[in-house]
Amino acid sequence: MTFDELARLLEVEGFEETAAELHGILCGRLAGGERLAGGTLRAALVESLESDEELIDNALPELTRLYQQALAALTDSSFAFSPLLPEDDAGLDARVAALSVWTQGFLDGLVDAGLAGDADLSEDAASALGDLVAIARAGFEGEGDNDDEADFAELVEYVRVAAILIFAELASPADIAAPGSDTLH
Repeated sequence: MTFDELARLLEVEGFEETAAELHGILCGRLAGGERLAGGTLRAALVESLESDEELIDNALPELTRLYQQALAALTDSSFAFSPLLPEDDAGLDARVAALSVWTQGFLDGLVDAGLAGDADLSEDAASALGDLVAIARAGFEGEGDNDDEADFAELVEYVRVAAILIFAELASPADIAAPGSDTLH
């Protein structure tokens, strides 16, 4: 599912969340160690989202596909994972805002999955988590020139790697050793 497909779905259904926020929440819950299917995925979405349960029920097949896509990307041995963000043809200010919202959603998902402030993380993961908190507050006040584009690309890459690092640290060995195996039924 692409960013635009998810954004259209959420708009048509009337969700309060944005595509970036919803993907971030799902990825954060996954990174926090949750593996959800069927009713547990629905319950997690009801817990994490502001949108009505009826909207979640209407979109559950697509949201399940998005969840499976995120899990497959996070467990991919070639590190194919990337935050779901607008394409490059969107304005830089919109992409920076979406990255900020995705990152906040990721952090919210980690908390919803039970990650507490006193979690026993490696120094690298704890540092990355702190950086994600700062990135969630990011804004854009530039011209949108090549330097700004390069800086944004570096920031997206950092968020991508930080999410993979946190996922790898908190995931069970079975998630990493056998991606996609019996995690969803």
